[in-house]
Amino acid sequence: MAISMRRHLALARFALGSGGRRAGRTLTLTLALALVTAAFSAVLFLTEALRREYRLGVGLLPDLTVQRLVAGRPGLIAEAHARAIAAIRGVTRVEPRVWGYYFVPALAGNFTVVGADFAGPSAGVNPGVVLGEGRLPGRGATGEAVLGEALAGFLGLSVGDAIELPVGNGSQRFEVVGLFRSSVALWSADVLLLSLEDARRFLQVPEGEATDLAVRLSTPDEATVAAGKIAELVPGARIVDRQLLDRTYDLTFDTRGGLMGAMLLPALAAFLVLAWDRLTGVGPGERREIGVLRAVGWKTSEILEARLWENLLIGAYGAGLGLLGAYGYVFLLGAPGLREVLMGWSSLYPAFDLAPAVTAGQVLVVGTLVVVPFVTLSLVPAWHATTRDPHGLLRGTT
Repeated sequence: MAISMRRHLALARFALGSGGRRAGRTLTLTLALALVTAAFSAVLFLTEALRREYRLGVGLLPDLTVQRLVAGRPGLIAEAHARAIAAIRGVTRVEPRVWGYYFVPALAGNFTVVGADFAGPSAGVNPGVVLGEGRLPGRGATGEAVLGEALAGFLGLSVGDAIELPVGNGSQRFEVVGLFRSSVALWSADVLLLSLEDARRFLQVPEGEATDLAVRLSTPDEATVAAGKIAELVPGARIVDRQLLDRTYDLTFDTRGGLMGAMLLPALAAFLVLAWDRLTGVGPGERREIGVLRAVGWKTSEILEARLWENLLIGAYGAGLGLLGAYGYVFLLGAPGLREVLMGWSSLYPAFDLAPAVTAGQVLVVGTLVVVPFVTLSLVPAWHATTRDPHGLLRGTT
Protein backbone atom coordinates (compact mmCIF):
# COMPACT_ATOMS: atom_id res chain seq x y z
CA MET A 1 0.00 0.00 0.00
CA ALA A 2 2.77 2.43 0.99
CA ILE A 3 4.83 1.51 -2.11
CA SER A 4 1.80 2.07 -4.36
CA MET A 5 1.13 5.46 -2.75
CA ARG A 6 4.77 6.52 -3.22
CA ARG A 7 4.58 5.47 -6.88
CA HIS A 8 1.46 7.59 -7.46
CA LEU A 9 3.06 10.58 -5.74
CA ALA A 10 6.21 10.17 -7.82
CA LEU A 11 4.13 10.15 -11.01
CA ALA A 12 2.32 13.29 -9.82
CA ARG A 13 5.65 15.07 -9.21
CA PHE A 14 6.87 14.02 -12.65
CA ALA A 15 3.63 15.34 -14.19
CA LEU A 16 4.10 18.66 -12.38
CA GLY A 17 7.59 18.96 -13.85
CA SER A 18 6.29 18.09 -17.31
CA GLY A 19 3.75 20.89 -17.08
CA GLY A 20 6.54 23.31 -16.19
CA ARG A 21 8.65 22.20 -19.13
CA ARG A 22 5.72 22.90 -21.47
CA ALA A 23 4.82 26.20 -19.86
CA GLY A 24 3.30 27.80 -22.96
CA ARG A 25 0.82 24.99 -23.59
CA THR A 26 0.05 24.68 -19.89
CA LEU A 27 -0.66 28.41 -19.51
CA THR A 28 -2.86 28.50 -22.63
CA LEU A 29 -4.98 25.56 -21.49
CA THR A 30 -5.20 26.83 -17.91
CA LEU A 31 -6.42 30.28 -18.95
CA ALA A 32 -8.90 28.86 -21.47
CA LEU A 33 -10.24 26.45 -18.88
CA ALA A 34 -10.49 29.28 -16.34
CA LEU A 35 -12.53 31.46 -18.72
CA VAL A 36 -14.99 28.67 -19.56
CA THR A 37 -15.31 27.66 -15.90
CA ALA A 38 -15.86 31.27 -14.84
CA ALA A 39 -18.63 31.73 -17.42
CA PHE A 40 -20.58 28.64 -16.34
CA SER A 41 -19.91 29.26 -12.63
CA ALA A 42 -21.11 32.87 -12.81
CA VAL A 43 -24.46 31.78 -14.26
CA LEU A 44 -24.82 29.03 -11.66
CA PHE A 45 -23.76 31.21 -8.69
CA LEU A 46 -26.01 34.11 -9.67
CA THR A 47 -29.01 31.87 -10.34
CA GLU A 48 -28.71 30.16 -6.96
CA ALA A 49 -28.08 33.44 -5.10
CA LEU A 50 -31.19 35.03 -6.66
CA ARG A 51 -33.20 31.89 -5.99
CA ARG A 52 -32.14 31.96 -2.33
CA GLU A 53 -33.02 35.65 -1.98
CA TYR A 54 -36.46 35.28 -3.52
CA ARG A 55 -37.18 32.12 -1.53
CA LEU A 56 -36.42 34.01 1.68
CA GLY A 57 -38.64 36.85 0.53
CA VAL A 58 -41.51 34.59 -0.50
CA GLY A 59 -41.17 32.66 2.76
CA LEU A 60 -42.06 35.81 4.71
CA LEU A 61 -45.18 36.51 2.66
CA PRO A 62 -48.67 35.64 3.92
CA ASP A 63 -50.22 32.38 2.71
CA LEU A 64 -52.71 34.35 0.61
CA THR A 65 -52.74 37.97 -0.50
CA VAL A 66 -56.14 39.38 -1.49
CA GLN A 67 -56.16 42.37 -3.84
CA ARG A 68 -58.95 44.22 -5.60
CA LEU A 69 -58.59 44.83 -9.31
CA VAL A 70 -59.76 48.09 -10.85
CA ALA A 71 -59.54 48.27 -14.67
CA GLY A 72 -57.15 45.33 -14.56
CA ARG A 73 -54.80 46.97 -12.05
CA PRO A 74 -54.56 46.58 -8.25
CA GLY A 75 -56.74 49.10 -6.40
CA LEU A 76 -57.74 49.74 -2.80
CA ILE A 77 -59.82 47.10 -1.03
CA ALA A 78 -62.33 47.66 1.77
CA GLU A 79 -61.14 46.53 5.20
CA ALA A 80 -64.67 45.25 5.87
CA HIS A 81 -63.87 42.20 3.74
CA ALA A 82 -61.36 41.14 6.40
CA ARG A 83 -64.13 40.17 8.85
CA ALA A 84 -65.89 37.96 6.28
CA ILE A 85 -62.62 36.28 5.27
CA ALA A 86 -61.64 35.68 8.92
CA ALA A 87 -64.84 33.64 9.36
CA ILE A 88 -63.67 31.06 6.79
CA ARG A 89 -62.61 27.80 8.38
CA GLY A 90 -58.82 27.43 8.41
CA VAL A 91 -58.11 31.17 8.36
CA THR A 92 -56.20 32.16 11.49
CA ARG A 93 -55.59 35.85 10.79
CA VAL A 94 -56.48 38.54 8.28
CA GLU A 95 -54.44 41.75 8.32
CA PRO A 96 -55.31 44.81 6.19
CA ARG A 97 -52.04 46.26 4.92
CA VAL A 98 -51.17 49.76 3.78
CA TRP A 99 -48.16 50.03 1.50
CA GLY A 100 -47.16 51.40 -1.87
CA TYR A 101 -44.35 52.49 -4.14
CA TYR A 102 -42.89 55.97 -4.03
CA PHE A 103 -41.02 57.23 -7.08
CA VAL A 104 -38.17 59.68 -6.50
CA PRO A 105 -37.57 61.60 -9.75
CA ALA A 106 -34.16 62.85 -8.66
CA LEU A 107 -32.96 59.28 -8.14
CA ALA A 108 -35.02 57.74 -10.97
CA GLY A 109 -36.03 54.86 -8.71
CA ASN A 110 -38.83 53.49 -6.54
CA PHE A 111 -38.88 52.99 -2.79
CA THR A 112 -41.44 50.88 -0.94
CA VAL A 113 -43.38 52.67 1.81
CA VAL A 114 -44.92 50.27 4.33
CA GLY A 115 -47.34 51.20 7.09
CA ALA A 116 -46.85 49.22 10.31
CA ASP A 117 -48.73 49.05 13.59
CA PHE A 118 -46.11 49.86 16.21
CA ALA A 119 -48.54 49.67 19.17
CA GLY A 120 -46.98 46.44 20.46
CA PRO A 121 -43.50 44.92 20.35
CA SER A 122 -42.77 44.50 16.61
CA ALA A 123 -46.50 44.36 15.95
CA GLY A 124 -47.30 44.64 12.28
CA VAL A 125 -43.62 44.39 11.38
CA ASN A 126 -42.54 41.58 9.11
CA PRO A 127 -41.02 38.69 11.13
CA GLY A 128 -37.86 38.91 9.02
CA VAL A 129 -37.16 42.44 10.26
CA VAL A 130 -34.89 43.13 13.25
CA LEU A 131 -34.36 46.60 14.69
CA GLY A 132 -30.64 47.26 14.50
CA GLU A 133 -30.32 50.84 15.77
CA GLY A 134 -32.57 53.44 17.35
CA ARG A 135 -36.21 52.73 18.20
CA LEU A 136 -39.64 52.21 16.68
CA PRO A 137 -42.00 55.17 16.33
CA GLY A 138 -43.89 55.87 19.55
CA ARG A 139 -47.62 55.27 19.94
CA GLY A 140 -49.56 58.07 18.27
CA ALA A 141 -46.36 59.71 17.02
CA THR A 142 -46.34 61.21 13.54
CA GLY A 143 -43.53 62.25 11.26
CA GLU A 144 -41.22 59.37 12.34
CA ALA A 145 -39.73 56.72 10.05
CA VAL A 146 -37.65 53.56 10.27
CA LEU A 147 -35.38 52.79 7.31
CA GLY A 148 -33.61 49.69 6.15
CA GLU A 149 -29.89 49.85 6.84
CA ALA A 150 -29.01 49.47 3.16
CA LEU A 151 -31.43 52.22 2.14
CA ALA A 152 -30.16 54.52 4.89
CA GLY A 153 -26.58 53.89 3.80
CA PHE A 154 -27.47 54.65 0.19
CA LEU A 155 -29.16 57.95 1.17
CA GLY A 156 -26.44 58.81 3.69
CA LEU A 157 -28.90 58.96 6.61
CA SER A 158 -28.53 57.89 10.23
CA VAL A 159 -30.68 57.94 13.36
CA GLY A 160 -31.64 61.51 14.23
CA ASP A 161 -31.50 62.81 10.66
CA ALA A 162 -34.58 64.03 8.83
CA ILE A 163 -35.78 63.30 5.34
CA GLU A 164 -38.22 65.47 3.42
CA LEU A 165 -40.18 63.77 0.65
CA PRO A 166 -42.29 65.60 -1.95
CA VAL A 167 -45.98 64.70 -1.84
CA GLY A 168 -48.26 66.20 -4.47
CA ASN A 169 -47.65 69.95 -4.56
CA GLY A 170 -46.07 69.98 -1.12
CA SER A 171 -43.67 67.90 0.93
CA GLN A 172 -43.66 65.84 4.10
CA ARG A 173 -40.86 65.69 6.64
CA PHE A 174 -39.92 62.53 8.54
CA GLU A 175 -37.39 62.03 11.32
CA VAL A 176 -35.33 58.85 11.11
CA VAL A 177 -35.78 57.26 14.55
CA GLY A 178 -34.49 53.76 13.76
CA LEU A 179 -32.71 51.50 11.29
CA PHE A 180 -33.61 47.88 10.71
CA ARG A 181 -31.90 44.91 9.14
CA SER A 182 -33.46 41.86 7.59
CA SER A 183 -32.53 38.35 6.52
CA VAL A 184 -33.97 39.35 3.14
CA ALA A 185 -31.81 41.91 1.33
CA LEU A 186 -34.82 43.16 -0.60
CA TRP A 187 -36.37 44.48 2.61
CA SER A 188 -33.43 46.52 3.80
CA ALA A 189 -32.62 47.74 0.28
CA ASP A 190 -35.71 49.84 -0.46
CA VAL A 191 -38.22 49.73 2.43
CA LEU A 192 -39.26 52.75 4.50
CA LEU A 193 -41.47 51.92 7.52
CA LEU A 194 -44.02 54.45 8.73
CA SER A 195 -46.86 54.34 11.21
CA LEU A 196 -50.22 53.39 9.75
CA GLU A 197 -51.48 56.95 10.11
CA ASP A 198 -48.46 58.44 8.35
CA ALA A 199 -48.54 55.78 5.65
CA ARG A 200 -52.24 56.47 4.94
CA ARG A 201 -51.60 60.19 4.70
CA PHE A 202 -48.45 59.79 2.63
CA LEU A 203 -49.97 57.22 0.20
CA GLN A 204 -53.41 58.87 0.25
CA VAL A 205 -55.23 55.73 1.43
CA PRO A 206 -58.56 56.63 3.11
CA GLU A 207 -59.67 55.15 6.44
CA GLY A 208 -61.52 51.87 6.02
CA GLU A 209 -59.53 50.89 2.95
CA ALA A 210 -56.26 49.04 2.50
CA THR A 211 -53.77 48.18 -0.20
CA ASP A 212 -54.44 44.46 0.25
CA LEU A 213 -55.40 41.83 2.83
CA ALA A 214 -52.78 39.41 4.19
CA VAL A 215 -54.37 36.05 5.01
CA ARG A 216 -52.70 33.49 7.29
CA LEU A 217 -53.89 29.88 7.24
CA SER A 218 -53.62 27.13 9.81
CA THR A 219 -52.83 24.66 6.99
CA PRO A 220 -51.01 26.38 4.09
CA ASP A 221 -51.53 23.32 1.87
CA GLU A 222 -55.25 24.16 1.81
CA ALA A 223 -54.60 27.56 0.25
CA THR A 224 -56.36 26.61 -2.99
CA VAL A 225 -59.60 25.75 -1.13
CA ALA A 226 -59.44 28.94 0.94
CA ALA A 227 -58.75 31.02 -2.18
CA GLY A 228 -61.89 29.64 -3.83
CA LYS A 229 -64.03 30.63 -0.85
CA ILE A 230 -62.47 34.10 -0.71
CA ALA A 231 -63.17 34.59 -4.41
CA GLU A 232 -66.88 33.93 -3.71
CA LEU A 233 -66.90 36.50 -0.89
CA VAL A 234 -64.94 39.18 -2.76
CA PRO A 235 -66.01 39.24 -6.44
CA GLY A 236 -63.33 40.49 -8.81
CA ALA A 237 -60.54 39.93 -6.30
CA ARG A 238 -57.09 38.74 -7.31
CA ILE A 239 -55.75 36.17 -4.85
CA VAL A 240 -52.00 35.50 -4.78
CA ASP A 241 -51.02 32.08 -3.42
CA ARG A 242 -47.58 32.09 -1.76
CA GLN A 243 -46.83 28.49 -2.73
CA LEU A 244 -47.72 29.11 -6.36
CA LEU A 245 -45.56 32.25 -6.31
CA ASP A 246 -42.65 30.23 -4.95
CA ARG A 247 -42.99 27.67 -7.76
CA THR A 248 -43.25 30.48 -10.31
CA TYR A 249 -39.96 32.01 -9.14
CA ASP A 250 -38.27 28.59 -9.29
CA LEU A 251 -39.51 28.03 -12.82
CA THR A 252 -38.44 31.51 -13.88
CA PHE A 253 -34.88 31.18 -12.59
CA ASP A 254 -34.55 27.61 -13.89
CA THR A 255 -35.62 28.78 -17.34
CA ARG A 256 -33.41 31.86 -17.48
CA GLY A 257 -30.41 30.09 -15.95
CA GLY A 258 -30.85 27.15 -18.33
CA LEU A 259 -31.01 29.45 -21.35
CA MET A 260 -27.87 31.26 -20.29
CA GLY A 261 -26.10 27.94 -19.72
CA ALA A 262 -27.19 26.70 -23.16
CA MET A 263 -25.83 29.89 -24.73
CA LEU A 264 -22.43 29.11 -23.20
CA LEU A 265 -22.25 25.59 -24.67
CA PRO A 266 -20.57 26.89 -27.87
CA ALA A 267 -17.84 28.36 -25.65
CA LEU A 268 -17.34 24.95 -24.03
CA ALA A 269 -17.22 23.30 -27.45
CA ALA A 270 -14.67 25.87 -28.67
CA PHE A 271 -12.52 25.21 -25.61
CA LEU A 272 -12.61 21.45 -26.16
CA VAL A 273 -11.61 21.99 -29.81
CA LEU A 274 -8.72 24.16 -28.62
CA ALA A 275 -7.72 21.54 -26.07
CA TRP A 276 -7.85 18.79 -28.71
CA ASP A 277 -5.70 20.82 -31.08
CA ARG A 278 -3.12 21.61 -28.42
CA LEU A 279 -3.03 18.11 -26.95
CA THR A 280 -2.90 16.20 -30.22
CA GLY A 281 -0.04 18.33 -31.48
CA VAL A 282 2.63 16.22 -29.75
CA GLY A 283 5.90 17.97 -30.43
CA PRO A 284 9.33 16.41 -30.97
CA GLY A 285 10.29 17.02 -27.36
CA GLU A 286 7.24 15.22 -26.03
CA ARG A 287 7.76 12.31 -28.44
CA ARG A 288 11.36 11.93 -27.33
CA GLU A 289 10.27 12.11 -23.69
CA ILE A 290 7.73 9.31 -24.22
CA GLY A 291 10.34 7.31 -26.16
CA VAL A 292 12.87 7.66 -23.31
CA LEU A 293 10.27 6.61 -20.75
CA ARG A 294 9.35 3.56 -22.81
CA ALA A 295 13.03 2.69 -23.34
CA VAL A 296 13.85 2.79 -19.62
CA GLY A 297 10.98 0.46 -18.83
CA TRP A 298 7.93 2.62 -18.11
CA LYS A 299 4.66 0.84 -18.74
CA THR A 300 1.91 2.30 -20.89
CA SER A 301 -0.33 2.59 -17.82
CA GLU A 302 2.34 4.59 -15.98
CA ILE A 303 2.79 7.03 -18.89
CA LEU A 304 -0.99 7.43 -19.14
CA GLU A 305 -1.22 8.03 -15.40
CA ALA A 306 1.50 10.67 -15.58
CA ARG A 307 -0.36 12.42 -18.41
CA LEU A 308 -3.58 12.09 -16.42
CA TRP A 309 -1.94 13.74 -13.41
CA GLU A 310 -0.57 16.53 -15.60
CA ASN A 311 -3.97 17.39 -17.05
CA LEU A 312 -5.71 16.95 -13.72
CA LEU A 313 -3.37 19.59 -12.30
CA ILE A 314 -4.10 21.88 -15.26
CA GLY A 315 -7.83 21.25 -14.75
CA ALA A 316 -7.61 21.92 -11.02
CA TYR A 317 -5.67 25.17 -11.46
CA GLY A 318 -7.90 26.37 -14.29
CA ALA A 319 -11.17 25.43 -12.58
CA GLY A 320 -10.04 26.93 -9.28
CA LEU A 321 -9.05 30.17 -10.98
CA GLY A 322 -12.37 30.25 -12.85
CA LEU A 323 -14.40 29.61 -9.70
CA LEU A 324 -12.61 32.41 -7.84
CA GLY A 325 -13.13 34.76 -10.76
CA ALA A 326 -16.83 33.91 -10.96
CA TYR A 327 -17.22 34.39 -7.19
CA GLY A 328 -15.64 37.83 -7.35
CA TYR A 329 -17.64 38.82 -10.44
CA VAL A 330 -20.98 37.81 -8.90
CA PHE A 331 -20.64 38.63 -5.22
CA LEU A 332 -18.07 41.43 -5.20
CA LEU A 333 -18.82 43.25 -8.46
CA GLY A 334 -22.56 42.44 -8.51
CA ALA A 335 -22.48 40.54 -11.85
CA PRO A 336 -22.91 43.57 -14.15
CA GLY A 337 -24.60 42.61 -17.40
CA LEU A 338 -25.51 39.08 -16.33
CA ARG A 339 -27.59 40.22 -13.36
CA GLU A 340 -30.03 42.16 -15.56
CA VAL A 341 -30.57 39.13 -17.79
CA LEU A 342 -31.54 36.81 -14.93
CA MET A 343 -33.55 39.35 -12.93
CA GLY A 344 -35.28 40.92 -15.90
CA TRP A 345 -34.30 44.27 -17.32
CA SER A 346 -36.26 46.15 -14.66
CA SER A 347 -34.03 47.02 -11.70
CA LEU A 348 -34.49 47.75 -8.04
CA TYR A 349 -33.03 51.04 -6.92
CA PRO A 350 -30.90 51.10 -4.93
CA ALA A 351 -29.46 47.73 -5.90
CA PHE A 352 -29.27 45.12 -3.15
CA ASP A 353 -26.24 42.98 -2.39
CA LEU A 354 -26.48 39.25 -3.00
CA ALA A 355 -25.50 36.81 -0.27
CA PRO A 356 -23.18 34.00 -1.45
CA ALA A 357 -25.03 30.72 -1.95
CA VAL A 358 -22.18 28.49 -3.17
CA THR A 359 -22.47 24.79 -2.38
CA ALA A 360 -20.29 21.75 -3.00
CA GLY A 361 -22.92 20.50 -5.42
CA GLN A 362 -22.48 23.57 -7.63
CA VAL A 363 -18.70 23.11 -7.72
CA LEU A 364 -19.20 19.43 -8.58
CA VAL A 365 -21.56 20.34 -11.44
CA VAL A 366 -19.03 22.76 -12.93
CA GLY A 367 -16.22 20.24 -12.55
CA THR A 368 -18.25 17.52 -14.22
CA LEU A 369 -19.29 19.80 -17.07
CA VAL A 370 -15.91 21.36 -17.84
CA VAL A 371 -12.99 19.53 -16.23
CA VAL A 372 -14.02 15.92 -16.81
CA PRO A 373 -14.37 16.28 -20.64
CA PHE A 374 -11.02 18.09 -20.76
CA VAL A 375 -9.16 15.39 -18.79
CA THR A 376 -10.83 12.58 -20.70
CA LEU A 377 -9.95 14.21 -24.00
CA SER A 378 -6.30 14.54 -22.97
CA LEU A 379 -5.82 10.78 -22.59
CA VAL A 380 -6.47 10.04 -26.28
CA PRO A 381 -3.27 11.56 -27.76
CA ALA A 382 -1.22 10.24 -24.83
CA TRP A 383 -2.44 6.69 -25.42
CA HIS A 384 -1.84 7.06 -29.16
CA ALA A 385 1.79 8.12 -28.56
CA THR A 386 2.55 5.32 -26.09
CA THR A 387 1.51 2.65 -28.60
CA ARG A 388 4.21 3.70 -31.06
CA ASP A 389 7.64 2.15 -31.38
CA PRO A 390 9.97 3.76 -28.77
CA HIS A 391 12.97 3.66 -31.13
CA GLY A 392 10.99 5.54 -33.77
CA LEU A 393 9.96 8.11 -31.13
CA LEU A 394 13.61 8.64 -30.14
CA ARG A 395 14.72 9.01 -33.75
CA GLY A 396 11.73 11.26 -34.52
CA THR A 397 10.51 9.05 -37.35
CA THR A 398 7.08 8.26 -35.81
